[in-house]
Amino acid sequence: MKPRLLVFSKLFWPEGGGAELATYLFLRRYLARVFDVTVVSSTPKPITDVLKCCRYVTWGALRSRVKPVEWALTTLGIDDIRGLIRWADVVYVPRYAYPIIPLAKALGKRVVVHLHDYQPVSYTAVVFHGDSFRSDFSRTFHYELHDHGLMRALITQLLVPLNRLSAYWVSMADTVICVSRRQCEIILSGLPELRGKANVIYNPLPEVKFLGKDPGGEPSFLYLGGVSYVKGFSVLVKALELLGDKLYRIYMTRIANVNMLPSALRNRIVAVGKIPYSELPRLHHGAYALLFPSIWEEPLPYVIIESMLMGTLPIASRTGGVPEIVEGSPAQDYLFEPRDEHRLADKMEEVISLGKEDVIEIGYKLREHTLRKFNENTIKESLIKAFLG
Repeated sequence: MKPRLLVFSKLFWPEGGGAELATYLFLRRYLARVFDVTVVSSTPKPITDVLKCCRYVTWGALRSRVKPVEWALTTLGIDDIRGLIRWADVVYVPRYAYPIIPLAKALGKRVVVHLHDYQPVSYTAVVFHGDSFRSDFSRTFHYELHDHGLMRALITQLLVPLNRLSAYWVSMADTVICVSRRQCEIILSGLPELRGKANVIYNPLPEVKFLGKDPGGEPSFLYLGGVSYVKGFSVLVKALELLGDKLYRIYMTRIANVNMLPSALRNRIVAVGKIPYSELPRLHHGAYALLFPSIWEEPLPYVIIESMLMGTLPIASRTGGVPEIVEGSPAQDYLFEPRDEHRLADKMEEVISLGKEDVIEIGYKLREHTLRKFNENTIKESLIKAFLG
């Protein structure tokens, strides 16, 4: 008889982002083969093949966009899922449903928490590169001001102290999984009581089609971060202005039109808007490079891994888990310091000067490197060990 695993995930793939994709892949590829799995999420029953091997329960208490409200609703509605927790041998919390942890521990269950961000040490779940903020209040204000405006920045100050609860809940877990060495280092610096519990396990490789590389005559770049401050949009704009009249084109997703850009840049930008995940290979097929000017400590960004799997050179800021992904590959030479628009522009110029054959050759090296580094058996063995204890 298989041991029983109960998963609490705020969202479930294809809703959500990299964390939800990783959870979905972990369940489908590895965990459902070892455990009898039930998933609890706020996402309406998703159309994914994971449902062929797992039971699925929709629980609206996880749906709120405001974390303290979600935590309150989860706590108040705990009786709705108490029976499921009693049923489980192991409770798995890959994101935000931390109020579940005390109940699971009170019922004698093993709890595994998977951190895909910095929630236990930062209210916004974001830690900036070179973070010199004296408190989480100032860090949160800075983030909210730049990404959401003054009113939200002021209101959020009232909620910051509540994040101490998430740190307390996570510290009760039996095992905490981080997705990169750098993320683990930051988490442990803010929450040293997790030493001895924290493990680093890389996320599994995403399933993206490799269409080969067919770069066009005009150098083209991809930028997938939208107008987000923490994704480095303002840094990118400054770098593009430094390029002057260089010949290039950039395809930008999550941007509906180019009117928000300086007029001198608009004829070089193609606003792609929001596209389905399945359309990414088509964009990568003809691209010279991916632009990734993020200014926060991205734990293990899938966008970099996907880019390399599809043979697209990432020009990326040296932050978070990015150096771990590209170490030993041609992409290592295209890292730059976060917020350094001059070095970003220099790296773009280097790529613009490459020939099509160079772009293709680099692409195959990147793909080979990524397939070697993210070894399927190593990830599987480490993950199962973390769950079984």
